[in-house]
Amino acid sequence: MRRHILAAAVLCVLFLLTGRGACVVCAGEESAANSFSGNVEMLKQEEDGYVMQVTAENRGQDFYGTVQVVFMSGYGYGNCAYDTEIALPAQGKKQFTVKVAERAADTIEGICALNFLDEKGRLLQSITLKNVFGNLVSGIAVGILSDDYAGLTYLDAGGTELYINGDNYPLNLIRLDGDNLDLYLKGLYFLIIDQFNVSSLREEQIQAIQKWVENGGGLLIGTGAYGEQTLSGFEEDFLGMEYQGSSEPGEENLISDHISRYDYYYNYTDAEVDFSKMAIAQLQYTFSGNEYESSGNPVVYKSIGDGAVGVCYCSLGDKELQKLDKYAVQYLYEELMDQAGSFKANNRQSVMESIGQRLLAFIDSRNTAVDFSMLKWLIGIYVVLVGPVLYLVLRKCGKSEWYWVGVPALGLLFIAGVYLLGQGVRVSETRVYSVTAQRADSNRKETYLMAYHSGVRPWEMQLAESYDVAGPGWNGYDGKYFYDVSDYFYRVDNTGERLVVGIKPQENFDSGFFYAGGSAEPEGELSGTRIEVNSVSGGISGTVTNKTACDLAYMAVWLDQEIMVFRDVKAGESIDLQQAATDGRCVYQSDSVEKVRDLLYGDLISVYGYRGSLNQDYQEDDMGALIISLGVAMEAVPRGGDYAVIAGIIKDYEKAVADRCQETAYGCLYGYAETGV
Repeated sequence: MRRHILAAAVLCVLFLLTGRGACVVCAGEESAANSFSGNVEMLKQEEDGYVMQVTAENRGQDFYGTVQVVFMSGYGYGNCAYDTEIALPAQGKKQFTVKVAERAADTIEGICALNFLDEKGRLLQSITLKNVFGNLVSGIAVGILSDDYAGLTYLDAGGTELYINGDNYPLNLIRLDGDNLDLYLKGLYFLIIDQFNVSSLREEQIQAIQKWVENGGGLLIGTGAYGEQTLSGFEEDFLGMEYQGSSEPGEENLISDHISRYDYYYNYTDAEVDFSKMAIAQLQYTFSGNEYESSGNPVVYKSIGDGAVGVCYCSLGDKELQKLDKYAVQYLYEELMDQAGSFKANNRQSVMESIGQRLLAFIDSRNTAVDFSMLKWLIGIYVVLVGPVLYLVLRKCGKSEWYWVGVPALGLLFIAGVYLLGQGVRVSETRVYSVTAQRADSNRKETYLMAYHSGVRPWEMQLAESYDVAGPGWNGYDGKYFYDVSDYFYRVDNTGERLVVGIKPQENFDSGFFYAGGSAEPEGELSGTRIEVNSVSGGISGTVTNKTACDLAYMAVWLDQEIMVFRDVKAGESIDLQQAATDGRCVYQSDSVEKVRDLLYGDLISVYGYRGSLNQDYQEDDMGALIISLGVAMEAVPRGGDYAVIAGIIKDYEKAVADRCQETAYGCLYGYAETGV
């Protein structure tokens, strides 16, 4: 009998191995029968993301499966895969689009892979591609409008990195013309125009450049003998400069005369740049308080809105300037940045970066906490049932003296087993923590989602139908590093009418954070009057009005170094900030950048076990949502003026997920108020 059982077992094992081997061979044959090629290119840039065009070609058998675009992350956020199911006949070719959120593009690099998966999800072929974002994502994008692009390539500063937004990045040059200017303009940090006729651009393109500068861009214009061309086309009051001709090479000019009397141009004299060999423009302008004539560069700078323009007295493509070393080139950008208010404003915005990372750790601890609510019942069952049964068994065996040793030991093993075995089943469905932020008068919303699923299984969720773009956001304190573009951590499924997002765990489950954007109905307005820091009593004074139909559980007002958080601001209600604080409606107040950066997440929410000294009446989950709201509102603050940020949260907001899950949904409405009267 035992021999028959053993023989049957051996046959079963052989059958399984043979079957498995056959499957492997079949998969291999299927893979060999397919031969794919393809590409991913940026089609256009939209308001909140990039539209990527995917081309897939099949030179083999008919293909039914998934084409997957995997973007590599070099910053510890995990690769992101965008899946699209397609049917591709033999010798067929198809093109389709994938939309990548702008926030997701900040965390992923342009290097990607194009994967072809069969209907069972098996990888048939992977194609590694170049940086498909061009230079919009990696490094500082510098657009060049010039008929002599080759003469300006030295403006990449030889690979030297420029310090901006709290980090160092290389300068990446992008060759522009009238056809691709619209596509790249929004993604540029700097735009250089030299030896180019600006009047040849369409009127709307010139207007777009001027608006781009006002919103924080840095424009550098070369003149010399080409000044009439490069300064033409712009509105007269935009530059406020008049070109009156230029000197001939070999003539004395105002720059060479300046150098002979002063020694400020040491970057140029050290490089043996001879300005007498150059054509130097004569520029007429009147000082209105926004201009700054550099003493170290042959440039006049002018602040415009939140950006700046630098007009060089010579052509930036002149061969003499190509003698400059990389640090001298870097100095050109640095002076231009000094005049642009947007770069200064980033200091205040960067306060939210460290807060955001700590905050996500807090949210993660809420989502992954073990539920011990049933443990007391299990202990009770053990004491009432298991303990007496064990005693009776030991007594019958004549070993009753072991009872007082066996019961505690077995009890500890029982509790440990419940805890360990419960790791994979402690959550019956996906838990989601979502914060949906929207400028109150806008028709777009952005949602930040964190989720946890039981055990090490991947989680995925179908978003509500109003969402049209998604991708990875930040990953709190536990980063993932992938350099293999055939694998991924985040996934966005573009198939069907609704987006599906999810996370594929690797060896262990780590926290993941998703961003999604979509359409929304305008809710009204959050506004304020006479908002200013109260130098006498402290805090912020003025009146804030909730001109929406939504009751705000908490509302924060942030101005300079001051933050005040108020509770229960009803729809249509106006509150005097100082009076509301007197009435006890202010639950939190800070009065320094130090407290904003280092104590906001310590006082309002408990992170890593730290608890601030304040003992106020609020829920920590509410404060977590409010801090995310402040970060979103601060990033979108209008440029060109001083504004107070107003942000309020709505509890039990509309769900972002259309699947079965436990979603804690918060809404955030924000707006801005000009300071003073």
